[in-house]
Amino acid sequence: MFNFLSSFPTIILTFISGVLIDLFDRRKMLSIIAFFSIFPPLILGILTQFKLITFWQVTFLAFLSGCLSAIDTPLRQVFISEIVPMSFLTKALSFQTLSFNTARILGPFFAGLIISYGNLYQCFYINALSFIPFFIFLTFFVKTLKQREIKKIEKKEIKRSYKEVYEFLKREKKILNVIFSVANFTIFGAAAMILLPIIVHKIYGKGGKEFAFLFSVLGLGAIFGASSVIFRKPISDQIEHLFKTTIILSLSLLGLNLTKNWYFTLIFCFIIGFSFANFFPVANSYLQENTPNHLRGRIISLFTLAFLGMYPIGSLIAGFLTNKIGLHATLFLYITFLFFLNIYLLGFKFKPSKP
Repeated sequence: MFNFLSSFPTIILTFISGVLIDLFDRRKMLSIIAFFSIFPPLILGILTQFKLITFWQVTFLAFLSGCLSAIDTPLRQVFISEIVPMSFLTKALSFQTLSFNTARILGPFFAGLIISYGNLYQCFYINALSFIPFFIFLTFFVKTLKQREIKKIEKKEIKRSYKEVYEFLKREKKILNVIFSVANFTIFGAAAMILLPIIVHKIYGKGGKEFAFLFSVLGLGAIFGASSVIFRKPISDQIEHLFKTTIILSLSLLGLNLTKNWYFTLIFCFIIGFSFANFFPVANSYLQENTPNHLRGRIISLFTLAFLGMYPIGSLIAGFLTNKIGLHATLFLYITFLFFLNIYLLGFKFKPSKP
């Protein structure tokens, strides 16, 4: 129930948020979202400190955070394209991936220290405070590139904006193929990571400590993957890069499925994390670079839906299949769909234009 309510807004509200992103000033909108994001962890901290917390309060606050995230996630992606030149967009998005995965590794570590030497509610207060510098910096210091003119959608044309996206995707099949490839990569690639605890427990007979270490290795691989995109030469053929990354992830998942050696499992998880950080930012960059500015919010909202919205669906299917046909058969089935669908979408169906 908790996971469903926290992810439900991403599935339902993401595309609506794309219309809002194209309708209103993006910097002001991001400032407002940053401001309201302070309150869920702040309220959670107060309720926890005074021992008033209940399951339904946590669930409601998770739902509220999910609603804010459904707007915030695509909005941040699009806003990056307004503060950096397009030639640096892929690197900028990879920097974002780098910071996210660094925080994902360091966050639980510092939270553990705070809980050990302090109190749980202090973590929520610190989380709330973390939004304030971003809000101030965004409101008073960040300036968008002046040379970019943003075509605004009239409020009376909101319904027509959906048709506008449909016509654009119908005309630009390459954009649609990349969005579908992201959804496929998420459902059958990223969502397969929900099976890691089962791998740790059933194959190696280990517990939470080893799973946490495996998860950290996954994040470390993502950090190296993002760094490899940031510090390399600009990617000349983004579709070829996505194609190769799909192959690498498929082979890594296959190795993870076949090996019974703990150290090989760590290596494969590192490569899997590396693949994630090489796929999603590059796909995001391709979509933004090839989409008109007045449509960018709606297209990136579809990317976010394919990226984050499909994850709980893929996880749910993986859990169901594991109970029915077993761990190894489920992983093999996921690898098969991941490999062949993306080979079709990015290889046979996608015909990149020659320079």
